[in-house]
Amino acid sequence: MRESALGLAKEKLKEAQDEVVAEKARLEEKPGLLKNLTPKAKQEREQSIKTAQNNLLHYDLQLKKAESLTTLIHKDIRRWLECCLKTASPDYAAALATHDYPEDWSRFSYSFELLIKSFHMGLQDLMAVFRRENDNGPRSQLLMDSIRKLLPIARQIEIDVEFFNRILVQQGKLKRAAGKVAQHPEYSWCETVDQLGVLPLGDALETLRELLSASTGFLANLSQAIKREQFLVEAKAAQFGKTAGAGQSFLQTWQEGLRSASLQQVNVDKLGAIITETESLLMDGEFTARFNRHMVQSITTAPAPSAPEKPATTNTTPAFPQNDSELRALKAKLQAELEEVAKTKAGLAARERTLKENEQKLRDHEHAFAEKCKREQAVLDEVKAKLVEMEESISIKDREAEEKRAEQMTQLEEKAAELAARSVFMDESELRLLEKGQEQLERLADMEQREEDLMTTKRELNAMRKEMGLPMIALRAKPVDEFEE
Repeated sequence: MRESALGLAKEKLKEAQDEVVAEKARLEEKPGLLKNLTPKAKQEREQSIKTAQNNLLHYDLQLKKAESLTTLIHKDIRRWLECCLKTASPDYAAALATHDYPEDWSRFSYSFELLIKSFHMGLQDLMAVFRRENDNGPRSQLLMDSIRKLLPIARQIEIDVEFFNRILVQQGKLKRAAGKVAQHPEYSWCETVDQLGVLPLGDALETLRELLSASTGFLANLSQAIKREQFLVEAKAAQFGKTAGAGQSFLQTWQEGLRSASLQQVNVDKLGAIITETESLLMDGEFTARFNRHMVQSITTAPAPSAPEKPATTNTTPAFPQNDSELRALKAKLQAELEEVAKTKAGLAARERTLKENEQKLRDHEHAFAEKCKREQAVLDEVKAKLVEMEESISIKDREAEEKRAEQMTQLEEKAAELAARSVFMDESELRLLEKGQEQLERLADMEQREEDLMTTKRELNAMRKEMGLPMIALRAKPVDEFEE
């Protein structure tokens, strides 16, 4: 239901984002017509565009956040669902026994290999803690916490081994194999790990070494057997292509069915509260803690062996001794039995005291663990508050940077318009200067032609005056300053 709520929230965010994009495009279209707007209208339009940009940034952040939350919760859902199918659905083992569903086989093989590695690393850490323990003193809190962290992993290994054996049984039924199908041993991994906290130090170390050997031996061989089945499934899928079941995932089919059913139960009016709660649970690791608690609670201890039945007797009346020797023998036998009973009672009393001490230690550890959880929760709340403050600060800085960028863009546009106007003015001025220069050249040529005509006329006049005997006229009275002219 939380995943469905995130899906609905993403749809609504996408719709709102599309509306803002359309509104922003409407405000920004046809910029040439804005010259007729009043300054107030222009300012309102720019403010609306800035608001739309901020809204788009907000929706982008919210969509990314919803995507990350969906990815995180999707992993938890798949882990829970796969565990439930392995333990409670016989159809899952029957489906995988047909050598179909390569995706499920690949996930099963990969997760089992990771479990083995995690189990082996946890055992190694536990060995290092044991070496620092006191032989005669009580077990440390660090040791008990390490054992408690290892129990969910041991339970998952038990579930996977039992599930693989059920697959082998189903394969034997499909092949109609004669006789009993060979299965892998199912050890009590959880019970063995749990006993490490109450066994004497020497016995606990010996058991821990056996567990380490089994994790690198038996479990590694079992992982290889699962991988061989995976290779057979992948080879079949490559040979026959998408057959019935090979083109899909059994787990995915179940998950889609659950998603469609849960989508109808989501309260749309409480989407915000659901998502906020989901984010808090994911950030606190509560989903993983719930899964681990479920694993620990599902641990089943083996039933105690029943007492052997006494052979039936036909004579219910005891035979009394007949002489003193028989009486002495009976007395000695009764004394031996009484001593044995006393020893048994002493052992039971010691075991009861040990159990009470262990219960008291467990209560103390639980109380210390609860206190530690409270302290860590307080630290986490403080960190979350700091993160919220940092997010708000970053959001404010982003808005200020966006506003500053928009203002700078506006100034750049104004400068560009001013430079364009100056460029047009300079082009027009250059054109007018060229036209004026052409006019001056034409006028200078006309004046030179007139001066040449005047000189010609003066020469003709001097020729006529020479014939008439009159004095000559000087052609130039003074030097001509051509630059001044």
